Amino acid sequence: MIKHEAKFATKVMRWLKYNLHQFPKSFLIEHKVVRPGRNTFSLSEISEKEILLLLRVKHKSLLQTHSDISRLGTNCDGACISGGGYIFLQWVRTGNKIFYVIDIDDIMKLEGNLLTEVEARNMAFIVGELK
Repeated sequence: MIKHEAKFATKVMRWLKYNLHQFPKSFLIEHKVVRPGRNTFSLSEISEKEILLLLRVKHKSLLQTHSDISRLGTNCDGACISGGGYIFLQWVRTGNKIFYVIDIDDIMKLEGNLLTEVEARNMAFIVGELK
C-alpha cells in the first residue's frame, strides 16, 4: 500500500469500529485514494483480482485459510466472508476528511473509466467523515 492509502486505511478502521452497524455482518473492503493534483479516480486502479474478490464476497462467499507457519501467528485458521464488497475512496488533499463507500456492484455499472468526486458522492452507499 502506498503511504496515502495506508494512512487512509488506518483511519477507516478506526471509523469502522463505531459504524459497523451500517454494513452487512461480513464484508470485504478495498481502500483507494485519489492522489493530490488529480480530479478523477481511474477505475483501472482497481485490479481485476480485487474486483473478482469483492464480487465473490457480495454474491457468493470467499473461503480463506490462514497459515500457522508465520512467526507472527494468526488469529484463526480461516474465514468465510459473504455479504458485501465495498470500495472506500478518498480524494487526498489538505484537510479533507470526507470519504465515500461505494458498493462494488455500483462500480461495475459505471460507463466510463473515470470517476469524479461528485459522481462518487452521488453513488456512495455512505459518505463518511474521518476524525
